[in-house]
Amino acid sequence: MNVLLVSNGFGEAAIAASIARAIATKAPAATVEHAPLVGRFDGPIWPPVVGPRLDMPSGGLITYGNVKNLLRDLRSGLVTLSISQFRFLSRQRRRDAVVAVGDVYCLAVCLLFVRRPTMFVATAKSEYVARHSRLECAVARRGGATFARDAATAAALARRGVPARFAGNAMMDELDQTECRLPAPSGAPAIGILPGSRRDAVQNAARAVRRLRRIAALLPSAGPLQAFIAAAPTVDISDLMRALCAEGIAPSATGARRGVVARSHGGPIHISIVAGCLGDVLRASTIVLGQAGTGNEQAAGAGRPVVAALEGRERQSRMGWYRMRQQRLLGEALLVLPADDAQFASGVVALLNDQGRMEAMGRVGRMRMGAAGASAAVAQAVLALETRE
Repeated sequence: MNVLLVSNGFGEAAIAASIARAIATKAPAATVEHAPLVGRFDGPIWPPVVGPRLDMPSGGLITYGNVKNLLRDLRSGLVTLSISQFRFLSRQRRRDAVVAVGDVYCLAVCLLFVRRPTMFVATAKSEYVARHSRLECAVARRGGATFARDAATAAALARRGVPARFAGNAMMDELDQTECRLPAPSGAPAIGILPGSRRDAVQNAARAVRRLRRIAALLPSAGPLQAFIAAAPTVDISDLMRALCAEGIAPSATGARRGVVARSHGGPIHISIVAGCLGDVLRASTIVLGQAGTGNEQAAGAGRPVVAALEGRERQSRMGWYRMRQQRLLGEALLVLPADDAQFASGVVALLNDQGRMEAMGRVGRMRMGAAGASAAVAQAVLALETRE
């Protein structure tokens, strides 16, 4: 069987990879390739990445009326890139099945240009944030099975004639135990740091380190503060290490390509840079400081309290549009604090001292995100197409 996965986001690309692994487990002889509409994803990646791709300034964040991001992408060649991608997709009609992972735009281009049986893994919208429009539902009805990101969304889509169901949250499928051998707990809280996967990830990590110093100073002495920076595949580890050095942290490379790839010792904060083991980072963390999209949601789904700051232009409004969307999605599982380092640190320490609130945040996060299992369900639905032919 020949399957093409199409994604339009960094988190969506990781979900596509999870689905690909599920397909390969059930059908080792299947050919599976991934065409990302957002991001480059160069290097030795599985499943193989195909099709035209180019980094855009927005990192794919051009929905919800974000006109400024859209204009920046247009100036950087978005139209030319899109035309090239459409042409590539129109040459994929030999595929047995297509899986669109992302929003309805991703599904629409698959239906329009590939014209093969298409599943839809709808990661972009939830009833907790905004319902799908009439146009989006009309497009979704033209596809095959739709796998919604939560039960409430699946029910709402089904009522509007979309063949939707909830079979688990595909975002949670990536968090299997990987045994990366993270440093043992020190007695103090362990802090997970999710700087994101876009261009500001290195800067976000540096800000988090500055805030960690303030957090460590406010906590009672119970050993060094252990922190794990989860580095996305799109983040250059060398750039990240240089940024930490500029903040007075001098991590040493371990030589590993997966797991703890660099660490620092000494002082009130011990920092490990971790690659490819997000599930381990979340399991080891007491709390998560996150500027990520999908990563924040996965942390909440794993039952970890998530704290985000309003950075950059977000501070000009009462709540930045992206964090507003994420907080509506995650509810009380996400605490959004001011970007001021002192205020942020005080808010984190107050949360760490409130065990009841932390437990409540964990319960809400698990409820809002749901359990794992969608990747296997999508793989089963894709492979079932072969038996029908």
